[in-house]
Amino acid sequence: MNIVDATTEIVDFLRGTIPTPHAAGVNWIYADYPRYDATFPRISVTQVSGSLSEVAIGSQLGSDTGRMCSLDYDIDVWVKMENKVTIGATTYTGTKLRDKYAQLIISELQAARQTFKTTHGFLDIEITNIISIPLDEEHDLHRKTITIRITFFMVDA
Repeated sequence: MNIVDATTEIVDFLRGTIPTPHAAGVNWIYADYPRYDATFPRISVTQVSGSLSEVAIGSQLGSDTGRMCSLDYDIDVWVKMENKVTIGATTYTGTKLRDKYAQLIISELQAARQTFKTTHGFLDIEITNIISIPLDEEHDLHRKTITIRITFFMVDA
């Protein structure tokens, strides 16, 4: 596991579990911030910080040496004020739509913690912060940021 693989795993997971507001096959979840002229709603996954630490001085796990890696990601939900999406039988707009997508992301990540451990090698995935960003009036955008931390063992090359 490395940083690029971890980012790809998170993006692919969200693409496979969060219902799309756009036509089938249209990507709307990206590993980057959206341009202001992009199609909304949109979700961005951006690695914002991280740390590497030795497990212990001279420590070895099996025949490999490595370090414990913790990466922090911001998962941002971006919604234009006029966006309207039906999820299930309910139609959401504006901040209610933003909050519904944030709730879905949090629920799906929490439900998949064991899957991430067994299939992706993550030791932990946790929600560390949730914040609503004030309305960007110039671009008519509502935004909510969910910060997650993933931890995994990174084998030294």
